[in-house]
Amino acid sequence: MLLAFPVGLLALALLSTPSDVSAAPGVDECQAASPRIELSPSPSRGQAPVVCISPGVSTTFRFDSVIVPASVKIQERERFEDVTPGQKNLFVVPLENVVAGKHFELEVCFADGAVPECASFDLIVHPGLGMQEVKVLRQPRAAGHYKQVAEEAEAEVQQCRAEVRQLRAERGGPDGLGGAIASGLVSGQGGIAVKELSEDVTAKEGNALVNERVFSYRASERVAVEAYFQNPGTAPWMAAGAVLRGPKGEVLKPVLLWQPDPIRPAAPGEASDRGRVVVEVLATEKEARGTYTLILWDADRQRTVTLGNVSFP
Repeated sequence: MLLAFPVGLLALALLSTPSDVSAAPGVDECQAASPRIELSPSPSRGQAPVVCISPGVSTTFRFDSVIVPASVKIQERERFEDVTPGQKNLFVVPLENVVAGKHFELEVCFADGAVPECASFDLIVHPGLGMQEVKVLRQPRAAGHYKQVAEEAEAEVQQCRAEVRQLRAERGGPDGLGGAIASGLVSGQGGIAVKELSEDVTAKEGNALVNERVFSYRASERVAVEAYFQNPGTAPWMAAGAVLRGPKGEVLKPVLLWQPDPIRPAAPGEASDRGRVVVEVLATEKEARGTYTLILWDADRQRTVTLGNVSFP
């Protein structure tokens, strides 16, 4: 359904990706970390594989060898809601109040006595990029395994190339309404759908910002969330990263994270500035069904904002 002015033009402007809008910030350790870990028979000291976890989010380790449940050791166990080992898996859930950037050492030993007898992992707390599942491979791999890995890597490369081509095509076109038409976001057959979520979203206790109004948008193979906030703190707030977590724990990473200015706290005797943040991800209508959680964080990953019950029109 085409939207009526002025909301329709606002949506078009948001989703047409103006030329002065920058994409999400650069890669951090959790964006680079792999959910597939291959253990060496003689692992190097001080080079434990990185596994990213998020407060209150479950991470499942899946091993290809039987582990010894009693061997599982995790640093500061009291900071975890659950640490449950099975025969070939390990279920880990950090507490909701665990501070982002915190490191925990995890050690697991195997039952067959082969090398490596044990493995260590560096668990890093991240506001939004906690891994849902980590595969840990220890046994010698057959040729078919490496073929499958190569095919999966090639598929990821092709997807990234397609996204880059799409973004370059959009940036090479006009801005505003003309840009939305040129990029294929709208056509004579339809438009951009919008939904107000201001009364529907749930704010996590301890959020760095107070949400005022929230809107979600859907266009051709993409969705976006636009949120307006006030800053009750004492220092300006600027988004450095964002994710949308799906109903099954899946993570949608943004192709666009836009905040025009830092959201400043209120000066004495004045009202706080109201700031806007826009997050856009590539997702089909089928992929974006259900309710999502929007997680935003600043450069230090300490002042976060979490909005639950986000849905799309």
